[in-house]
Amino acid sequence: MSRENNNFFSFSPFSFFTSYNFMEILIIGGILVTLMVLISTKIKNSAAHAFEQETIETEDFRLVKPNGFVNPIRDVSEFAFEAYSKEFGEKNERNIWRAQVYLIVSAGLNFVSACKNAKHETDKILSKNFLKDAPEGEKICLIESEKAEKEVTFYEFRKIVESRKQQKTYELKISILKSFRDDYTIRVDELMNNFQLK
Repeated sequence: MSRENNNFFSFSPFSFFTSYNFMEILIIGGILVTLMVLISTKIKNSAAHAFEQETIETEDFRLVKPNGFVNPIRDVSEFAFEAYSKEFGEKNERNIWRAQVYLIVSAGLNFVSACKNAKHETDKILSKNFLKDAPEGEKICLIESEKAEKEVTFYEFRKIVESRKQQKTYELKISILKSFRDDYTIRVDELMNNFQLK
């Protein structure tokens, strides 16, 4: 048998992996790794950006989401706005966000009933203040309270606003784990002060 025939019968599938093919595989592999790194970095940057301070503005109200909170995107929500802190509690509170924010809007001028309901929904009212310098056509009440649920204590801050112009009543509620109250004092003040109706 000729030498050519011997070479034909000694063919191996591994002969395809020449140095040229090996370089192609290395290049493709390098491109894939680079793409994975870029995508991972973009996801991390997007996640970090979600917790930055952000102005939320609608046709009816404006507020500034504090740094360290995320505003989740939901198809359906009972709240006009909601946000929660990046960090969770510790020990038996490790599955609870340190701070949560909810904005509830109801049709009609329900200022009195909203203030009464806030009292019934809490264990102890720490302070209650009706603003005398509220914008024209608005009534505003600030309430600070304390509430316990399943052996976990929260501090709750409410800003209740009735708008004669819009014929709506707004309740901005901020719940904070008691052990982390001091960590969120400044951000609570900023959120309460920056929440305004149009």
